[in-house]
Amino acid sequence: MTEYLKKLFDNKTLTIMSAVGAFLYKFLFPEKQYLYGALAVLVIMVLDLTTKMYALSASNGGLRNSWKNHHITSSAFFKGTKDKLLVFGIMIIICGCAYRLTIIDAIAVWFTQLVYTLMFFRDLLSILENLRDAGVGGLRIFQKAVKKKMGEYVDEDGEELK
Repeated sequence: MTEYLKKLFDNKTLTIMSAVGAFLYKFLFPEKQYLYGALAVLVIMVLDLTTKMYALSASNGGLRNSWKNHHITSSAFFKGTKDKLLVFGIMIIICGCAYRLTIIDAIAVWFTQLVYTLMFFRDLLSILENLRDAGVGGLRIFQKAVKKKMGEYVDEDGEELK
C-alpha cells in the first residue's frame, strides 16, 4: 500500500499542478451555479464565433472564398476571442473573490449570476446580429427582447443602473 502511495506522488510536477488546479477550481467555482454559469457563457462565446464565421462566409461567397480572400482571418478572430476570454477570466476571478469577501453567500451568488447573465446576453445579441448579417430573417423580435432585457440591467451608456 505504501509503495502504491509513493508512486502516486513520484511525479512532483503533476502533483503540484493537481494541487494548484484543485485550489483554483475551488476558489473560482465555490458553488455549482458558478461552474454552470461559466460553462453557459463559454458555450455562447463559441456559438458567437461560429455564427460570425457563418455570416462572413455567407456574405463573401462561401467559406473557402472567405478564407482565400482574407475576409476571414485567424488573426482577427484571435484578437476578438482573446479580448472576450480576457474579460471572461477577469470576471471569473472577481466573482470568486466576491464570494470570499461577502459575509452573506447569497449576495455573491446573485452578483455572479448578474455578471454571467450580462455576458450571456451580450454574446446572444452578437449571435443574433451575426445571423442577421448572414441573411437570416425574422430575428428582429429576438433582438428587441434581448436589448430590452439588457436594458433592465444597464442604461444606454452601458453603465449599471443604481
